[in-house]
Amino acid sequence: MLLRNAAIDALLSNNLKAVVVALLIVLSPFVGAAETILLDTYSGEIVLGQTQIQYLEDAEDTLTIEHLRGNHKTRFSPSTQDVLNFGHTDSSIWVHFAFTDRQTLEQYQTWILHSSFPLLARFDLYVFQDNELKHTYNLGYTKDMVQRILPHRFFAQPLRINSNSHYDIYVNVKRSGGTVQVPLTLSKPTHFIYKEMTSNYVFGIFFGIMIAMAIYNLFLFFSVGSLAYFYYLIYIVASLFTYLSITGYGYLYLWGQAPAVNEYITQITTTITVISGILFFRNFVEINKYFPAANHYLNVMLSIGVGLLLVKAFTDYFLSLHISIYLAVITALAPFLTYKCWRNGSRPAGYFLIAWIALIIGVLLFVMNLLGFLPTNSFTNNAILIGCAAEMLLLSLGLADRINMERKERYAALEQQHKAVIRLKEAEDRLMHRALHTRTTGLPNRTFLRSTLDSLLLEKREPAFYLCLINLNNFHEFNKTLGHSNGDAILYLVTERIKKLCKSLDGILPIEQLETGNQWVANVEGVTFALIIKQHSTSNIQQQCNQLITGIERPFSYQGLTLNVDVTAGVALYPQHGETSENLLRNAQIALEAASGNNDNYSLYSGEIDPYNARRITLLSELRNAIENDALQLYFQPQISLETQQVAGVEVLIRWIHPEFGFIPPDEFIPIAERTGVIHPLTLWICRNAFKFKKQLQDQGYNINLSINISARNLQDPGFCQQINKIAKECNTTLNNVIMEITETAIMKDPDFALKVMSDLNKLGIRLSIDDFGTGYSSLSYLKKLPVNEIKIDRSFVMEMANNNDDQVIVHTTLTMGHNLSLDVVAEGIEDAGTMEKLRQMGCDLAQGYHIARPMPGADFLIWLNQNHYNQNGNIANKA
Repeated sequence: MLLRNAAIDALLSNNLKAVVVALLIVLSPFVGAAETILLDTYSGEIVLGQTQIQYLEDAEDTLTIEHLRGNHKTRFSPSTQDVLNFGHTDSSIWVHFAFTDRQTLEQYQTWILHSSFPLLARFDLYVFQDNELKHTYNLGYTKDMVQRILPHRFFAQPLRINSNSHYDIYVNVKRSGGTVQVPLTLSKPTHFIYKEMTSNYVFGIFFGIMIAMAIYNLFLFFSVGSLAYFYYLIYIVASLFTYLSITGYGYLYLWGQAPAVNEYITQITTTITVISGILFFRNFVEINKYFPAANHYLNVMLSIGVGLLLVKAFTDYFLSLHISIYLAVITALAPFLTYKCWRNGSRPAGYFLIAWIALIIGVLLFVMNLLGFLPTNSFTNNAILIGCAAEMLLLSLGLADRINMERKERYAALEQQHKAVIRLKEAEDRLMHRALHTRTTGLPNRTFLRSTLDSLLLEKREPAFYLCLINLNNFHEFNKTLGHSNGDAILYLVTERIKKLCKSLDGILPIEQLETGNQWVANVEGVTFALIIKQHSTSNIQQQCNQLITGIERPFSYQGLTLNVDVTAGVALYPQHGETSENLLRNAQIALEAASGNNDNYSLYSGEIDPYNARRITLLSELRNAIENDALQLYFQPQISLETQQVAGVEVLIRWIHPEFGFIPPDEFIPIAERTGVIHPLTLWICRNAFKFKKQLQDQGYNINLSINISARNLQDPGFCQQINKIAKECNTTLNNVIMEITETAIMKDPDFALKVMSDLNKLGIRLSIDDFGTGYSSLSYLKKLPVNEIKIDRSFVMEMANNNDDQVIVHTTLTMGHNLSLDVVAEGIEDAGTMEKLRQMGCDLAQGYHIARPMPGADFLIWLNQNHYNQNGNIANKA
């Protein structure tokens, strides 16, 4: 007021120009009730308060400076705040104030107009001197920093003020969806620079502390490895960038040439700060342990935060209000959760609670200031910085305390761990002993034996040795007769005898070496024992095994009973019978099984007694490939009618010419196929190719029967009939002249199911034949039930019948029985004309054999069929 009264006195005594200027000030429609600021040389800074400024809210953002100056109906509203704070708004805000310089000593002076709120997208400044627009400045953060006359973290603009002039200043600000504040100050350059240096010093210390804390926690994270330090590190870094944004230092020093960053940085870093703060809080106070029910709430808050972050990162939505509310909710509820954890025993929660309260006070003051509920001043502007500094100090103390507590707990745990290690080692020793020894005998088991063998093979300590397996064949009788507890006791007695006998064997190698003595025997499974003997000849090892068997089989007494065991031994030689422990054990077991199967006491492994040799495994694998690649062949052997001497049918035979092994007899690979299930695709392959050949015969006018052998496994396949019918349709042929040959043995494996499958085949039009009749069960009761059409006399009865009366009787009986059952009878294996004539006289229906023709490929059979037929004497004659 003193300055204003002095200005009035000067105005009354000044010249006419001053009077005109005073009249303009009084009559201006834009000034209203606001005071005109009087500048002088003595003031260093003038903070524009509510008595000096007016504002106008343009909700549609359509007003221009020309409209404001030209439309006298436009009225500014007087400010009710020292600092204009509009909270979150989309409106454009116009601010007006006026000042005059009555200084007559200097022609002009420089003042700096600045606004200490840097988060405004638009900050347009219009300078009117004596009612004339002199300058326009665009300072919003959407402009590059280099475009400003004075690069500064705030919106700062130097103004050259002429003496005895009146100035009207208009400021237009806007920030869509964000907080809008307009704290205006006029400062002398020296005062402005001094104050800014002080602020830079204070904020430099603050940011330096934050950077130091970030580096410290980064070091702790890599040293300790706890996620709490990592989350706190992210929290500090995100907070640092948030403060750089809201203080303007980030725009000044980091992204001044990328103003678009200002639209995102504050919202993104604030959201990251909240998310990392939640993660740090959950990990630091151990929420899962002390308040698990809060996890659901925290997960929801994390999801909301991530959603806000993604929306802001990938869209143009301005989420300042949403993020402010999100921050406020977290800030308000976190102390409650922390308090619950502290009450439940979380020591770090106490530090966190105090730190969070300090931050809450700062954040609430800052948020309420942003929302317009509190006036803007130095305290509310910096409240969050003060709260943050206190929070970081307290949390650092909490982290240090946590490290100290964890170290004490670790030391205590080390002692417990040492005791636990001792107990664990003892338990491991017991478990290892149990894992490597049998419970009943206490001897090394199969695993231990393999380890010993592997050691011998790896170190090559013995160039050759024998692995001997001994089995107590009749021991199961003791268990069944006397019970398992007595059986275990008897097994212990026998084991002691075996150990004593083996210890005295010449050349025996220890299986387990102990401080108390060596173990010479292993109990590989049940009542099978193993020993390793170094000998130079097979005769010596056989002699030693026989001596050992004799010693074990000696009768012994148990509870008044005289008992004896039956023993069998199987032996494999290294390296001839296996170069690995697995192969040696396998081959010794095969030798043991061979000895038991032949009722021998002793057997040495050889490839001849091995039913699972490598050739069979190779054949199995390559048989599958041969089926898939059509590498098999069909041969055909004709059958003639002994009554008409004409070809009545043909038997389909499978042949495999292996590229390495040459011709492989069906008797070798068919059993392999039957044991492994390959017989199913093999039979279907035979049928498919046989049906194709049948179609060729039909096309050339030959209507003869086609006999195909099927397996017992095919009779157990419920889908076999459907597959055969499908193949016939694919080959465009009928099943009327198809005969499927089945052995008696195959039928008797499951007579009921076989009967069903045979009935289904018969319904398709397929005729059925019993192959090798007379070599199986030959049960007439089943023969009456089966839907068969013919029987085939086995070649073993036919080949010698011309010179063997017994064979003649068998063949004659079979023929009589077959005809009495209305069955056709086929004789195979006819080697000469005499046998063929004898069969014709007996009334046999069909015949096949080498005397008629050998099996031949399909092309050769067609040639043979076109060129040959049989006359009444049974001699081959050419058609031509």
